[in-house]
Amino acid sequence: MTMNPKFRSVYLLGGVIGLALLIWEAANTFPDIDPIHVLVIAVPDLVFFFLAYKTYPEAVKVRKYRRSR
Repeated sequence: MTMNPKFRSVYLLGGVIGLALLIWEAANTFPDIDPIHVLVIAVPDLVFFFLAYKTYPEAVKVRKYRRSR
C-alpha cells in the first residue's frame, strides 16, 4: 500500500527543515547538547522521512532493490 505521492515534497521539506533545525541547535549549543532536546527534534524528522518513503510506488522500490544487488 502506498500513500498519495502528492504529499512527498511536503514530507521531504518538513524532514529537511527539521534536520537543518537539529544541526543548527547542535552547532549553537555544542559543548552542552541536551539529548532530550535532540530527540524532540529528531523523532518528527524521522517520521517525515518515513512518510516521504511511503509515498514512493512499490515498483520503484523493487526496481532500485534489484539494481543494487
